[in-house]
Amino acid sequence: MMTRLKVWCIYSGYTVLFAVTFAVILAVLTGALVMVPTGIFFGAVGGALLIADTPYIVTELSPKLMLFGGLFAAFAAAFLGFAAVKIGFLISRLFRCVRKHCDRLRGW
Repeated sequence: MMTRLKVWCIYSGYTVLFAVTFAVILAVLTGALVMVPTGIFFGAVGGALLIADTPYIVTELSPKLMLFGGLFAAFAAAFLGFAAVKIGFLISRLFRCVRKHCDRLRGW
């Protein structure tokens, strides 16, 4: 009886950890999905304005800021997206360890 309770607690703890991690991964990947194309777009517009040597009156941002800021945002969002995928792999590896530990506790 005590072993079953211990296994249930371990699986419940892992489930909570998985739910929190899934929420964080979903938020980061959604941000990356939106930010990578937006950053590339701002980088392209900033590069075009830099080549044409014209100010961008709509947002009053300098073309250099649009170019490098947009590319930085795209690369940072892509990096965070890859980090989120890596965390997902880490959590799945952790589940295998948790399952092995619980199987040993049960005597399987």
